[in-house]
Amino acid sequence: MAMVTRRGILAGVAGAVAGVLAVGLVTAAVLTTLQVLPTGETPAVDDTTIAVQLTGAAGYDDGRDALMAWLARGILLLALVWGVIGMFAARTRLVRRPGAAAARASWLGSTRPWRARESTLGLLQLDKWLLILVPGALLLGTRAVQTSFLSWVHLVIVMSGWFVAVLVLRALVGARSPWPVLAAAGGAVVLRCVWTLIPVAIGGPAAAWSALWTEPVLRWGYALVAAVLLVWVFVAAAWALVMQVGPRAATGFVLAAIGAGLALPALGIAIIGGEVVAEAWALSLAPLGGAADAPFVWLEVPVASAWWAATAGGVLCVVGAVLALPGRRAGSSPG
Repeated sequence: MAMVTRRGILAGVAGAVAGVLAVGLVTAAVLTTLQVLPTGETPAVDDTTIAVQLTGAAGYDDGRDALMAWLARGILLLALVWGVIGMFAARTRLVRRPGAAAARASWLGSTRPWRARESTLGLLQLDKWLLILVPGALLLGTRAVQTSFLSWVHLVIVMSGWFVAVLVLRALVGARSPWPVLAAAGGAVVLRCVWTLIPVAIGGPAAAWSALWTEPVLRWGYALVAAVLLVWVFVAAAWALVMQVGPRAATGFVLAAIGAGLALPALGIAIIGGEVVAEAWALSLAPLGGAADAPFVWLEVPVASAWWAATAGGVLCVVGAVLALPGRRAGSSPG
């Protein structure tokens, strides 16, 4: 095994461990701010805290929830078909079908990111577009169905963060081929969307929302797997870049992309006002919380949390730049 491959594996393992620990700490911090109160009571907050009501807020439409559950099942089925095609395309005649090469590159990139580069060699233009459009459309559809098409605030925040991260990562890759990192990151996004869709497909968004926020075991288990899959998106991206730019620069590229994807949406929220955005988000999703009559579940968020997130994103951008710029070297020719 070549030295760069061994270094890439070590960097990937180290990044995965560090990422899981970091996201685990953040997840624990968020989940421990939950308050479960008897029906009718409200939390005592001061001027430094925003209280967002998560359950018991309003009634919900059973028919709408059933429709969203079927939509989630349809999207989940399409995502699974995409993954199955990627798994078996190389061993069947499917490999000659339009889009099969993209599905294979997405699967290999997300499960074996060290092979992302070889999996994207010779891709047709259609396959390259599908590497971007399939994960992007799946992410948008998953978030829309998860929130029952009720919250444009949620969609704007989530999609803008991912969009900025992808743009920054693409800019840093420069003249090198962007397809290995897009295959790895996009494939990992597909895996995370599948996990997100499972509870929604089982009972609908309102039932899933209420169960996850009122059942501690379900909440922690679901959040832990979701956090690990989120970390894997960025670890897979860095791992795919190692063969092109080396471990140091690959880590810097991904850290800068994460920082930008966190900082710009957080800065926008801070400028608009965290309380205004939190209220708009909570009101738009209130029908989902109506599936649980009791207890009321509240989430306490510091007023300055958006500024803290923007600052943390800025720090990550600086750290990523320090790691990336000195380590940039000529890589493969564009593809």
